Amino acid sequence: MRDTDSRELAERLEEEADDLEHRSDELEQRTKDVAHDWENKRSDPNVPGAPPDDDDKHDDSNGDEDDDDDGWDDPDEEEDDDE
Repeated sequence: MRDTDSRELAERLEEEADDLEHRSDELEQRTKDVAHDWENKRSDPNVPGAPPDDDDKHDDSNGDEDDDDDGWDDPDEEEDDDE
């Protein structure tokens, strides 16, 4: 009788694995569809709340050599900018 229970369990687990794989594939497709839809909305200036992607905003290469701008000035640190 144990052999039958093992086979039934294996079949149920296989069915569950197939179901989860199917649901995962559906979710992946939905995610791709939503990402594509969002990109289309961002490229349309008439869609409120979907600003265009501004790559320049994240570009830190503005030519400044002082990249230590962490928002805090150390009062003990000597500044050489006034030379």
